[in-house]
Amino acid sequence: MNLLYLTIVIPVLSFLLLICIGHHIRRENITVIGLSTIGLLCLLMGFVNIDYYVNSVPETSLIYTRYLWNWFTINNITVPVSLYLDGLSLVFLTMIAFFSLIIYFFAAGYFTSLKDIYTFYAYGNLLIASLFLLILAGDLFVLFVGWVGVSISCYLLIGFYYRTKKVSYSAVKWFAIIHIIDAFLLIGIFLIYTGLNTLNIADILNIASNDLASDSEIIFWITLVLFVAVIGRLGLFPFHLGIAQFVMAPMPAIALLQSFTIILSGSYLVLRLSLLFTMSSDVFIFMGVIAGITIIFASCISLVQNDIKRLVIYINLCQASYLLLAFVTQNWVLSLNFIISYCITSLLLLFSTSILIKIGNGERNVNRFGGLWRQYPILYSCFIMSAASISSLPWVMLSFYAKSDIIWELIKANKMGLGIIALIGSLLSTISILRLIFIVFHHRQKVKRSTKIGFLSYLPLIILAFMSTNMLLYLPLPIQGIIPIKDINAENQFILQLLLVAITILGFITAYILFYHPNPEIKEVVNTPISKMLIKLWRNEWYFSKLIHRLFVKPYHYIALLMKKDPVSKWMYFVNWGIKKVNFQIVSLESGQLRWYIMSIVTGSIVMLFLLILI
Repeated sequence: MNLLYLTIVIPVLSFLLLICIGHHIRRENITVIGLSTIGLLCLLMGFVNIDYYVNSVPETSLIYTRYLWNWFTINNITVPVSLYLDGLSLVFLTMIAFFSLIIYFFAAGYFTSLKDIYTFYAYGNLLIASLFLLILAGDLFVLFVGWVGVSISCYLLIGFYYRTKKVSYSAVKWFAIIHIIDAFLLIGIFLIYTGLNTLNIADILNIASNDLASDSEIIFWITLVLFVAVIGRLGLFPFHLGIAQFVMAPMPAIALLQSFTIILSGSYLVLRLSLLFTMSSDVFIFMGVIAGITIIFASCISLVQNDIKRLVIYINLCQASYLLLAFVTQNWVLSLNFIISYCITSLLLLFSTSILIKIGNGERNVNRFGGLWRQYPILYSCFIMSAASISSLPWVMLSFYAKSDIIWELIKANKMGLGIIALIGSLLSTISILRLIFIVFHHRQKVKRSTKIGFLSYLPLIILAFMSTNMLLYLPLPIQGIIPIKDINAENQFILQLLLVAITILGFITAYILFYHPNPEIKEVVNTPISKMLIKLWRNEWYFSKLIHRLFVKPYHYIALLMKKDPVSKWMYFVNWGIKKVNFQIVSLESGQLRWYIMSIVTGSIVMLFLLILI
């Protein structure tokens, strides 16, 4: 436990080392540095887990606090830098270390360029250090530093190929969106300090439960701004424009960002401050609305996308929306189980897509693939496992139990509308992923693909494929006494599970009819005006980006054009012009004639006398 601070120090040192000398050393050495960094983190986390479980007492929560130093003091405000470890943070730290190791191992075989590999490992190390700081922070202000560090690291990874103008523009666009989100978190921190007079997380939860009333105005505003920060970090509607920029990053970077970085940082904030959120019933209404909109929005887009990267990004975005539905149920253990399921499924899908793009030598159009199932059977099997997890294959996949529990809890809480939307999202996601599989692996081969993929590249996918099954269903989590634990009443839940079975079968049949070998009647339906309009609408992402461009970007450009010649500088120009004119008139009085000077002195004296008399 005393070495816990090294989980932040080691990746920071590795980041600095790679930035300074990464382009001077061999690719093999860079790979060793990157993998050994994550290997040391995993080793440390192994020791921390052993130490935690050895010192834990049954049915109690072990909390470890390590004070490091005082960051700054202003009047009576002191912000200490301290590490805070309990069961919840231990679960998150273990997930970060494990999934980072898998991603780093996959990236070692994916990247071929020296610059690409050291850039990825350097930025990835900075991201992991920021995540560890965010999770271990015992103070909200230190948590905010980790939060911003994650934002900056994401910006660097999106701008991976920054020499391309389009990539640079996407990175700047992400930077602008994410810092608006960061501002909401900062406002929430200020509101918490105003209402509770502390930034220590443990003190905040204690004071809030004792001194603040549920559904009070201060609680509502605190949870609302924190909720906006969370949906922004998760990339849910209307902040999905930030997630859309991920398409410019290389696939291992997308896996690092979307699979667990954004989901863990956003969800950790909610779970850590779950007591505050449970005190505000209104904020869960907003959560449900945003989750429902995002599920329909993202799943419809993924149905018609031909760009493989965009397709899988929007499938993952739809799946991430279920986390918000889990929050709506206020079953925090269920939320944690879904996070684990999502990270595994998302990584498996993104890794499979990475290999597919590599096979196509960078080709991203699904319609230019075909007939690959015989040539690449392992990749085909991995895509099948991804589809099984996304479609929640009954009683086999881990996601089936997570999703069915979420929908069951929504129905029990009389949120039937959200439950129906969740079922629709599951159906559309199933059709989307099966469309990808049918086109890429079962349609006629357009171009012969002969890229060889080594077994080591498949190894992370095989591990994730096994983990996506129900083998982790009863994984014990050390969260007793940290977050509220609510038991799920499974009575009559079997009926819902049968409904999920029917939806999975319906999704497969629909995808088979539409995309496996579509007959002329299907093509006629697709070519109707309404179908064409919907396909165009969804392929252009509901024209949301263009709407934002018209509402915000164009007016900003217009105002910037008007302000090209600064009005303040124009005002200063007129002032300068007036001074010069007055100066010219005064200078003209210097005629050199003595009588003019005497008359001026006399006139001035008379004026002064009159002023003295009047005063």
